[in-house]
Amino acid sequence: MPEIKKLKEKYPGEWLAIEITEENESGPIKGNLLMHHPDHDHVWTKIANDPRRIFITFAGSPIEKGYAGAF
Repeated sequence: MPEIKKLKEKYPGEWLAIEITEENESGPIKGNLLMHHPDHDHVWTKIANDPRRIFITFAGSPIEKGYAGAF
């Protein structure tokens, strides 16, 4: 079961669907990669009816270089 941070390093700039196998107080830390794809909607559509505990995450910066965000 790979660490989620390692999966993010392997698939930069893509959305990852990961079946959670281990977590701590901060959230998921290990899991089995179910799929990866650059398109967010593609990943969500494919796992929409899957009953497993699945963690969806983006393997990259949430804000593109040259842009700013405000919350």
